[in-house]
Amino acid sequence: MINNPYSVLGVSPSASNEEIKKAYRELSRKYHPDSYVNNPLASLAEEKFKEVQEAYDQIMKERENGYSGVGGSASDDSTEMSAVYNYLDSRRYREALDALDRVPIRSARWYYYSAVANAGVGNNIMATEHARQAVNMDPSNNEYRSLLNQIEWQSQRYQDTRYNNTGNGGYGGYGRNYGTGNLCCDLWCADSICECMGGDLIPCI
Repeated sequence: MINNPYSVLGVSPSASNEEIKKAYRELSRKYHPDSYVNNPLASLAEEKFKEVQEAYDQIMKERENGYSGVGGSASDDSTEMSAVYNYLDSRRYREALDALDRVPIRSARWYYYSAVANAGVGNNIMATEHARQAVNMDPSNNEYRSLLNQIEWQSQRYQDTRYNNTGNGGYGGYGRNYGTGNLCCDLWCADSICECMGGDLIPCI
């Protein structure tokens, strides 16, 4: 699974299918193994060629799963999803949720973004449900599964804290220690976003 297949093809997430196919064909010709016979760069070209094939297949699979049989164009939805991504990247979770509401397609990526946004505003139940839905729709995506594990871990930590601190009104100071804006929650949310962008803020998470 490539974290950012669009960057491999050198196109924007809002690019149309035709633009993606054009970029794919050009890069496939450029790095085709037949063009590097007896060339010292043959192994690098072959590796790049395989990466281009994988990126294209991944994008097409995601778009097919997310957009088939539903009204609305893929390019319009991709543009809106890019806006959601930008809101999440700047931790503007409410605006991300508003933008998600305008996306008619409920793809695995949609549920993943929704899980991150809901976790960011403290809607842990919804975050868990949508993270699970993302994993159910794309079980092989480690990015989605990692987010689900983090949300479930955070939820369990809250339950343990509540159980051990029933003297504080039954909630153990949850709002102060683990609510929206706390360091722990912000870190794993930020880490998930970084992984979405192809980075890794916290390698151990």
